[in-house]
Amino acid sequence: MGRTARVALLLFVVTLLTRLPFQTEHLWAHDSVLYERAVERFDPFEQRPQAPGYLYYVLLIRAIDALTGDANRAMTLISLVADAAAVALLYLLARRLYDERTGLIAALFLMSAVTFWAYAGVAYPYTLLAALSIACALALWRAATATQGRPAALVVASAVIGVAIGFRSDLAIFLAPLWLVAAWGTPVIGWIGGVAIGAALVALWYAGSAAMDGGVARFASAVSTQGQYVEDTYSVFGRRGLSALGANAYEFARYLGRALYFLAPLLPLAVLSQAGRRIELADRRRTLFLIAWTATPLLIYVPIHSGEYGYVFSMLPGLCVIAARGAIALARGLRMPRTLPWIVAAVVLANGAIFLLSDTPLSAKDVRRHDLGITERYDYLATEPDLDRATILAAYDAEVAARYGRGHEVVRHDPADPPIEFAFGSAACAADVGALQGCARSPVLAVWDDLIRVHGDGWQTVVMPHGALLRVARNATGARVIVDGLDVTLQR
Repeated sequence: MGRTARVALLLFVVTLLTRLPFQTEHLWAHDSVLYERAVERFDPFEQRPQAPGYLYYVLLIRAIDALTGDANRAMTLISLVADAAAVALLYLLARRLYDERTGLIAALFLMSAVTFWAYAGVAYPYTLLAALSIACALALWRAATATQGRPAALVVASAVIGVAIGFRSDLAIFLAPLWLVAAWGTPVIGWIGGVAIGAALVALWYAGSAAMDGGVARFASAVSTQGQYVEDTYSVFGRRGLSALGANAYEFARYLGRALYFLAPLLPLAVLSQAGRRIELADRRRTLFLIAWTATPLLIYVPIHSGEYGYVFSMLPGLCVIAARGAIALARGLRMPRTLPWIVAAVVLANGAIFLLSDTPLSAKDVRRHDLGITERYDYLATEPDLDRATILAAYDAEVAARYGRGHEVVRHDPADPPIEFAFGSAACAADVGALQGCARSPVLAVWDDLIRVHGDGWQTVVMPHGALLRVARNATGARVIVDGLDVTLQR
């Protein structure tokens, strides 16, 4: 085993070890529940999971679930291994793009990125998104720089992308400009072969998804319905118009800022100095490759939808490479090259401290609060008969609350949807009748999500042992409940 392979393996192992203590025990969020349902039956038309279904990811979950007997554990294992693989692959890619030093720094920056660290322990596919994106970029850069056999290298890279799209269909958009940059200058036979193999593998994924979803028409309807929902609810091309641009940009900036933290100041340093610009522009193809890989997701996230923290993992690896170049440029600009290890160590330790020691979103403490808060809330509700039959109102965590609900009725409200208003139960619930129709199993309303703000009289805030909140309104019979975004008002 050569030195490069040994370093990559070491990075993989160290990343695994730093993540193991933070594996979660419960399904993390709405989509986690949908993926668990897909283990039982793949049906994007019925939101098992959301279209387009991510067939290969579901099949991978099923394979591991067959060994573990726990879909959540299967998904967290995938997240863990993909996180470590992404760090090792980024080292290999940045080393090929620049040099050994850049590769090692970029890998350390990704390893210590706060949200990337957190997502290694949760039932979500976004560390896999990062690993697949890096693997595809590595294959494409090999094709772009091959001195011999470029057509064959491009065909291989296209095959890698075709398989990756079966796991994460958004990579088809994110990697298209990168493929063009890599293919430029390749003989036409390489273009034809690359397009053919990529299209064939994407068609195989699509046909497999359609077959498991009851046919092409049903699967196409599921994809169309999901796309229309995203457009209508979040996109500038839907009913919100240009107002969606500001909301999407704000959410994207929030997610990216918490992924970067102390990496952010290093990003502009790569090109601020004349020497830095000269180095980066010395290989214009490399610069274009890095920009295309890093920035293309912006074309989706800002105008259409930036749904949650993990989305930015399609951009984070490239930004870690740019930040590594910024750290090198800073040490060079100070004319003190020996400061580079100290600069890198300071950034890595600072970001690590945010994850390990702070109480910010997706820190270790926040992840534990979110995970253990599920059973802690239900344990509290089990302490008294009226609480044990409380109606639960939830937003982002509605599917998780229902999944572990032990018979509680859960009223779901997406904050992006129009407001809802209902009279809280004055009669017992019949079959297929719920709180929105004016019935309840007990006179207690409980608000689940920490982010929801409650208004009106009679709310009791209960703090769980690890910090999660439960807001409880007793004797709520006959009250008017108004839910608008993340605000819940009780009018007695």
